[in-house]
Amino acid sequence: GGATGYDHALALPARQDDDDMQRTNNKQITPGRGSAVFSVAKADIETGEIAGVFESIQPSDTEMGAHAPKDIKVTGLWYGQLTQ
Repeated sequence: GGATGYDHALALPARQDDDDMQRTNNKQITPGRGSAVFSVAKADIETGEIAGVFESIQPSDTEMGAHAPKDIKVTGLWYGQLTQ
């Protein structure tokens, strides 16, 4: 109903073999593969603090197979504190 609309229900049988309609209505979950790179920029041995930058490339959401995935690039800062 959300993708096709209930008010157009009479037109659906004529489009039931349409590829776009099949991808939208037949949901499937296909896991994607991504990658991440972490780099250490600073480390303080006395406090155990470390910090750096990361870059991740991962596939976007596909609406459960309705759309082709796009590569999403995420970059940012990370921080951690090591304890014994």
